[in-house]
Amino acid sequence: MTGTATLRRDIQALTAALEETRAQMEAGLAADLTGLDTRVATLCAEAQSVCGDAELAAALERLLPTLDAVAAALTRQRETLAAAAEGRHDPHTARQRASAAYGRGASAAPGDLPSDPPATPSRQS
Repeated sequence: MTGTATLRRDIQALTAALEETRAQMEAGLAADLTGLDTRVATLCAEAQSVCGDAELAAALERLLPTLDAVAAALTRQRETLAAAAEGRHDPHTARQRASAAYGRGASAAPGDLPSDPPATPSRQS
């Protein structure tokens, strides 16, 4: 049996890894979710063996929205791939890839982007 402190750290580590995975997926990158189901099941089984630890229960509850966010990102990614397979253009994905390439967050609104430089440099005499 794993100690509760170790279990809480494992849950926090998984949450952080899933947040990073979600960010990568939102940027249009593929994510390797191999073993995720086993890892979550193991953490849940270990947590179930420890009764009455409120901090542990709270850590597991904080994991749920992160899992939901990864599931939503996976669904969007699958829909984008299906659209591409059907030949439909997805400008949202192109913007996300460009944002990722330039180091900007995928959630940046168009108004948050810097203005374009002038088409031709102005000359002062």
